[in-house]
Amino acid sequence: MRVTADDVAARAGVSRSAVSRAFTEGASIQPDKRAHILQVAEDLGYRPNLMARSLTGGATGLIAVVVGALSSPYESWFLDILSQRIRSRGLWPLLVPVSPGQEIEPALDHALAYQVDGAVIAAGSVNQKLAERCTANGAPIVVVGRVLDGGGADSVCCDNRAGMAMIAERLVATGRRRIAWIGGRADTFSNVERFEGLTAALAAQGLALTDTRRGDYTTDSGMVQALALLTAPSRPDAIVCGNDAMAIGAIAAARRLGLRVPEDVGICGFDDIPAAAWEPFSLTTVANPVADTVDAALTLLTRRIAGEKGAVSTIRLPPALRLRQSL
Repeated sequence: MRVTADDVAARAGVSRSAVSRAFTEGASIQPDKRAHILQVAEDLGYRPNLMARSLTGGATGLIAVVVGALSSPYESWFLDILSQRIRSRGLWPLLVPVSPGQEIEPALDHALAYQVDGAVIAAGSVNQKLAERCTANGAPIVVVGRVLDGGGADSVCCDNRAGMAMIAERLVATGRRRIAWIGGRADTFSNVERFEGLTAALAAQGLALTDTRRGDYTTDSGMVQALALLTAPSRPDAIVCGNDAMAIGAIAAARRLGLRVPEDVGICGFDDIPAAAWEPFSLTTVANPVADTVDAALTLLTRRIAGEKGAVSTIRLPPALRLRQSL
């Protein structure tokens, strides 16, 4: 049988409201009385009902986290950092996974039913109307990895174009001239910005892409598209990939064909996931400042949860080039 607040009150010899105050941060209750109640609750195995607390205007401490496919090395890495940072603030993440191309509104509505205090949106598309509806329901949001068109919510993302400008400089410095691109899904914010950033930076150097292919951000798709590029009559001497997973697949494709990386073909990615530094790959890539992005996003979100008003903020954080052996 589930232990209730009434059970704790009876065992501790206090009122039910005293039990509620003991579990409410900042509530008026003597320290020794709170300690006694919490010890009795621990002995009985009692845990407060967060949903019930939210109905009386209290916070649940839950933060909805909307993320994409967890099979992605980047998504799982990002989620690990985000979850740790949420927990370090005394909050608890509520995972809301969505598939590529899936509308996030139904999933977010489901999360709101749990009376979350706020939400971090790191997948799918969000419009101003949805952002404002969430805030009106007591759950402000922050968008990570993209900029929300039309405002409506704070957002934090990497400066993708600046990152691709760094890659372009490296390509020129290593004498690459036949440069191909393997991008991700065309409808993603990062794919658009990274592709546009690369083409603009190359154009400034008097260069243009010789071929473009589209993967789906997975290692397998990077291998498939790289095999097609590297067996074409005019083989590229460099392949730029929209993320690290596809770049790792491209390295595998080059080796399958007996090509040397970087001597025969240079390969680079974007994000600097942990696997990028592994010896078998030693991938030159752009480091996406994920930890700083998460910290900035949670700072913005917790301020909104605390009631801060004012214009929405858009923060773009600078990336860094990680030079390794692949380019």
